[in-house]
Amino acid sequence: MKTTNKQRMALFEKGNTVGNRFTSENQPKKNGRKPSLYKQLKSITGKKVDYELSKEDYFKTIRFLMERTKDELNSIMKDEQTPIWVCNIISAIFSDIRYGRTSTVEMIFDRLFGKSTQPIEGDVNANVSGSVGMVDLSKLTTEELVQYNQLLDKINGKKV
Repeated sequence: MKTTNKQRMALFEKGNTVGNRFTSENQPKKNGRKPSLYKQLKSITGKKVDYELSKEDYFKTIRFLMERTKDELNSIMKDEQTPIWVCNIISAIFSDIRYGRTSTVEMIFDRLFGKSTQPIEGDVNANVSGSVGMVDLSKLTTEELVQYNQLLDKINGKKV
């Protein structure tokens, strides 16, 4: 595969003088970091953009919304002063109701209370050999167990 001139310019080679090098005179037009989203919003709106609610306030608000009736949620939704994120949650709840889903409620509960634990039950003394058809050998006598082991050895190709 042949490399192009542009690809060669991107590679650092000792003594390479091809291309524009950064110097005190040759600097990018927009130097430094990009402004944060908050600074960009401040320049657009002319207002100070800062956090107004803490994480706990968000959780309390979501919890409050989850305990309201449909009529109460409708009136909150119609209020012009309601923050858009609250309207978004209410809209998602109504959408779930309309289509018979519970995904929004589950997501909100996971946020508020943490994901539910799913206990795994099992016998500590269980044989974990990977065999699918395990047989309960507890009812066999010692002689029958010896015969069973001899049969297994014969099946698996071991010398008896």
